[in-house]
Amino acid sequence: MTGSPITLESLVGAFALPPGPAPRRVPKASLADNVPTAADKRLIEGKLARLDWLAAINPATAGVASATIDGLEVSTVNVLVARTRGPMPPRLAEIIHRAIPQPVVLIHADDAPDAPAAVSLGSKRAAKREAGRVVVTAVHDTGALTVDDRGFLTALALDRLPSSDLGALYAGLVERIDALCAARRGSRPFRLATSADELARWRVALANAADLDARIVALAAAMRKESRLAARVKLGETLRQTKAELDKCKTMLD
Repeated sequence: MTGSPITLESLVGAFALPPGPAPRRVPKASLADNVPTAADKRLIEGKLARLDWLAAINPATAGVASATIDGLEVSTVNVLVARTRGPMPPRLAEIIHRAIPQPVVLIHADDAPDAPAAVSLGSKRAAKREAGRVVVTAVHDTGALTVDDRGFLTALALDRLPSSDLGALYAGLVERIDALCAARRGSRPFRLATSADELARWRVALANAADLDARIVALAAAMRKESRLAARVKLGETLRQTKAELDKCKTMLD
């Protein structure tokens, strides 16, 4: 992280949410009572300092129509704020998204002074075999935000998001996180995709880059453990080729 951090308060302000009731604290027990394992309960207790419901984006508050997304009737996008002990664990973010059957904008930060904030979104669909159940298909997270990400922050304002319906609005937020990830990977300023084809290309490149990152880490670890010279040379060449593939991925994110 190079620039000054974007704090929780600044990130909330970037959304330019409509006026509404005061934030309401969400009891941790409401999460812990609905998780499948003791490990999840310990995660909630140990890592979640506080969770607050902040706002509802719906036809009444924002003038944006309801929608249906993958069989899920969407009448509200809920905005929540989480303060955590240390960085937000991916599993904890998933638990929070799963706990609410409507789409969630989860704004989160370490519960420490001036800690950098982040945004997490959860793509959801209706379960195919169990009526009333919602499945989280993917979690999208910005990671720590800084002043270097000001272009992304400007694009978050409610009046800059797609407004045909709540499904389009939430998809627009996901697209903004993908665009941010593409800008970071491509070492260039933030911008939105100019077409659906460009967005699809970015998403393929980002997925491939994540796979290549994992391969590079595994190859580097294998090299450190390998004592045979010939095997180390072979691993080194594979590592070089994998890094070249990663560089090629980055050219698809221009």
